[in-house]
Amino acid sequence: MPLTPAEVHSAAFRRPRPGGLGYHEDDVDAFLDDVADEMLRLAAENRTLSDRLTHEDLAERIRRLEVECLRSQEHALALQAELEQLRAAQAPVRLDDPRMLEVARRNADEYVAEARREAEALVEHATTKAGQLVSEAQLRASTIVADARHAHAEAVSGIEAQRAAALDEIGELTELVERRRTEIAEAISGRLRDLTG
Repeated sequence: MPLTPAEVHSAAFRRPRPGGLGYHEDDVDAFLDDVADEMLRLAAENRTLSDRLTHEDLAERIRRLEVECLRSQEHALALQAELEQLRAAQAPVRLDDPRMLEVARRNADEYVAEARREAEALVEHATTKAGQLVSEAQLRASTIVADARHAHAEAVSGIEAQRAAALDEIGELTELVERRRTEIAEAISGRLRDLTG
């Protein structure tokens, strides 16, 4: 069951029955505050990682576009060389020549298709990376909560053991007081008998 920091902060527990075992309210509140603070820290870390992922993706896209620009320039130089060869062969070249229009259309289609492929790859990579980051953050958060619950359970069991030991010691002291009281009463009674006898 996913929890939000606000839900952890507002958690309330019933008080134990009179004479029953329970938890110290301030300790529980302090523990819940620590858990909520850690959840807030993890959420902030997730936002930072998501922002960094976006900036890195943009930098990678710019790099790819620069490479694509260089390829386009090389292709344009190759076309220019081809035009020069055609001119050298004294074949008149016209810009409205259907062959030239077909070459230009084919090149434009190739560039558009390649740009779409790169855009899809970038989106897929960003989606995968974001999913991984969210999954890792959720795993970290659940580990922290589980560790905190385990530590809390150990602390509570330690308190219960201390309480049991204290009750045992109180019982022993009560018995000792009763024995002393009986011994003192018997000693006083004996002295009174001696005095009156």
